[in-house]
Amino acid sequence: MKNGMKSTLVTLVFLLLSCTAFAQGEIYKVVDKDGNVTFTDQRPSADAQPMDLPPLSVISTDSPNPPPAAPDEGALEDAQPAPPTPSDLRKLYRDFRITRPLPEETFWGTENSVVITWQTSQPILPELRVVVMVDGSAQQATGSGSLSLTLDRGEHQVYAELRDERNRRIVSTDTVTFFVQQHSIKQNRHRG
Repeated sequence: MKNGMKSTLVTLVFLLLSCTAFAQGEIYKVVDKDGNVTFTDQRPSADAQPMDLPPLSVISTDSPNPPPAAPDEGALEDAQPAPPTPSDLRKLYRDFRITRPLPEETFWGTENSVVITWQTSQPILPELRVVVMVDGSAQQATGSGSLSLTLDRGEHQVYAELRDERNRRIVSTDTVTFFVQQHSIKQNRHRG
């Protein structure tokens, strides 16, 4: 064998033995009369001393994936948080509801004027909008939480939808049925 090949073979044997012996115990270096070097985990003689191997560097991680590279500081300044997904928004506004009118409420003597109000525990994000559906017709509403309408006498139904900038419905309230009534002139006459 050539000396280069011997060195490579000896190095490979050393690496293999050091890996397996590390788990089992100690490594011994044996040099025979011809100068051949052998590494073993078996004590070759009673007076043989184990080799002092450098400690292994071990890095443990919680996940199998390497951590993402840290962005440079300039990129952090320009980075904006990702917008919430529709699923995130549904969770955020799951308590969106009509607060007025109450179910089966009757409005008397309001000259057919009705104020519809809604609320949620979280402030409504600026990119979202409220659409109030009254008797099947969409009424654009401001973010103020209320809408004033003039309605004919009779039964009405209302619900509200929270929509995103792409006009996708995020959440909607339950439908509320209410009534608008006016006092009749006949009911107000004095009886004599």
